[in-house]
Amino acid sequence: MFLLFCVKIIPVCWGVVVELDWLAALDGLIWLRTGHQVEARLRIGQSSVSRLSRRCADVFGLSLARRGSEWHLDGDTTLLNLERRVHQAVRWTNGGPLRLEAQHWSGPLLCEPAPAGWIAGCFHFYEYEKPLQLLREGVIDAWIASYPDVPAATDPTIACIGLSRMPIWLVVDQSHPLLELGEQVTFADVAAYPCMPMPDGAFPKFQAVLEACGLWNGGTAPKPIRNSSQSRQVNSEDLIVGFATPLSLLLSDDSCRVLPLELPLEVGDALLVPRQYERAPQTLQLLAQLRLRLESLAGAAPGLVVLDGVEHPSAAPSDQPFKEQWLPSAPSMPKTSKV
Repeated sequence: MFLLFCVKIIPVCWGVVVELDWLAALDGLIWLRTGHQVEARLRIGQSSVSRLSRRCADVFGLSLARRGSEWHLDGDTTLLNLERRVHQAVRWTNGGPLRLEAQHWSGPLLCEPAPAGWIAGCFHFYEYEKPLQLLREGVIDAWIASYPDVPAATDPTIACIGLSRMPIWLVVDQSHPLLELGEQVTFADVAAYPCMPMPDGAFPKFQAVLEACGLWNGGTAPKPIRNSSQSRQVNSEDLIVGFATPLSLLLSDDSCRVLPLELPLEVGDALLVPRQYERAPQTLQLLAQLRLRLESLAGAAPGLVVLDGVEHPSAAPSDQPFKEQWLPSAPSMPKTSKV
């Protein structure tokens, strides 16, 4: 006896294979990590998230597994990624809320509250590759990345729009011994202390600058340091040298102090969106909102420069109406039936 595994189809003209909620539950878990966050942001009942996400994965012959704090899909995701393109087109062209992610230091300042028409993520990414992957696959619709670790201007699928530029500083606790050196402190002095650990390759261009300055610790956590004068081990966390920008300092407590050294690197924020939506009304509105928020913070963040142009300009937009210009051709999807 054959049992038909039925999948609800919505609107057929879009070529959608699974319900919006099914894929939203699956991608929500991958993006936001917990059912609680999926319910809070995507309005899918927490009790339904696991069931719908696994059902969606099963349709595409995939298995959903949690490794560490993140969810992963095992199997060939080619067909799923085609389906994601269609669901993303529904969001962009039908006025549905779009998905916005940001780095952990820019999100609280630029995305809370969430800009109109957008759902903001949890800002829990401390790297470059994972959120970029989510953007490329259509799990999220925009990402506020950390310049200069952004895709190249020639990237065929991702548009990068500059938002800000600013210096990046070395910071320590107010009781840190390096402060005693005053203006005489050097990178060699700083290298004697542990710098804030980051995973190897998390931000490749920033890492290259740290390596050039002798400040890269290989991505490992610092070990306790023995204080020879007091013959005891000092908690290395109290001696860590961190990194801060004029914006991120707004989130720091009063005990944070800036060393009189400036890393030879200009950083900033950049909005990344799929290239076909670079000039979509929602993108332009989001840019306006983000720049207004940056301008409102500039007075309290010396060194912050708000940009008002496109960092990587692309070809002039087509004269086609919006829905025709940015609507991808619906992929031919297999029938979803099981024996």
